[in-house]
Amino acid sequence: MMGRYSLDLPNLFEKLIGFYGPQGWWPLRSAGSETEPDGYHRGDYSLPATAEQRFEIVMGAVLTQNTAWANVRTALARLLDAGINSPSALLDLPLDGLRRIIKPSGYYNQKARKLREVSRFLLEHGPDRSDPPRLEMGCLESGQAPRRERLLDVWGVGEETADSILLYAFGKPVFVVDTYTRRIFARLGLIGPSDGYRQIQRKAMEKLLPSSRTYNECHALLVRHAKEFCRKSPKCGGCPLRRECPYVRRDEQSNCLTVS
Repeated sequence: MMGRYSLDLPNLFEKLIGFYGPQGWWPLRSAGSETEPDGYHRGDYSLPATAEQRFEIVMGAVLTQNTAWANVRTALARLLDAGINSPSALLDLPLDGLRRIIKPSGYYNQKARKLREVSRFLLEHGPDRSDPPRLEMGCLESGQAPRRERLLDVWGVGEETADSILLYAFGKPVFVVDTYTRRIFARLGLIGPSDGYRQIQRKAMEKLLPSSRTYNECHALLVRHAKEFCRKSPKCGGCPLRRECPYVRRDEQSNCLTVS
């Protein structure tokens, strides 16, 4: 089925943003009146603007592993209400207390440890250069991203989590690949079954304008589209990509190939 998709990636995302509009990622509760009630900030790319907002994104990137965003939103609200808005504040919280607060996010024992590990990392490492350890907020305060390879050395931080932190917390132009990306790209014939994370990422970054704003919206739009139409059991009727998608069947949507 490869090669049958009639649009290139830029046109794919033009169709998606034309259909859905800007997504306003990453949602930020700590931005208050600067955002919509749910924390999204559609069309405003000035956020995150503070160390606290960057840290909220870091916490969210860890908490969203293997769970729905609604659960993460609850856990984040509990953390922020408890005054956990910096790495040092999180590390000062007893482990049992941290586990209780983030319980709504699921896998709370593992995630508590992950949050502590990434908080310790943020305190010990400076921006993307060979600086010695910096003051409390480190790279969060400066807004300069840590090195990707350093992030990946942190226990519990995989490629998707690291790239989400780099893109959304620090504005680094890196394309985030997740389950939704794989599903949509596979159904459209844009990737092969053996393509790994870095192969998919490289293909996307070779075709798209290399900017954090572009990658921000592209990832957010793929998530939105996967939830609206391109589900595990797809809803092909009304899909804005229906005409170009090689897996659409013109009879019943149940005939669409399911790719998880």
